[in-house]
Amino acid sequence: MTPTALQLLLVLQQLSQARIRFSCGQLSGAVDDRSKPSEQDAASRISAREHLALRLFALLDDKQRCDVMLARAQFLRLLLESAPRRLQGWSDQDPLDRMPPSRLFEWISHDFERLELAQIEAQMATGEAARYLGRVGPVPPSPG
Repeated sequence: MTPTALQLLLVLQQLSQARIRFSCGQLSGAVDDRSKPSEQDAASRISAREHLALRLFALLDDKQRCDVMLARAQFLRLLLESAPRRLQGWSDQDPLDRMPPSRLFEWISHDFERLELAQIEAQMATGEAARYLGRVGPVPPSPG
């Protein structure tokens, strides 16, 4: 994979983490934590990562784009396969005001991972889907 493609994979992960943290901040309520970034800072971080991802994506040819998306999908599948261990004994029905921040982060991460993977899979052409399915196997079950 080219350096630009690898950088794009890194930026896509940073973008994912920024979105998850933003959602955690919104759902965790009005906690007066001065170390927590403001919504505006978090939104700016997301926007900057989105713009960088688009610029990097534009620098790649079709094969490189396909390789990046397949690698991202594989990574998301690995995360989803670990979800039963990460979320073991936790319920997404627990009230948010009593949910520890780490649990909230894991649940939001899991939801975002599933959504991003579904978006990538829906955009795959037939040949890409065949390559992908040959690498990953069946869809992991959703916990909870």
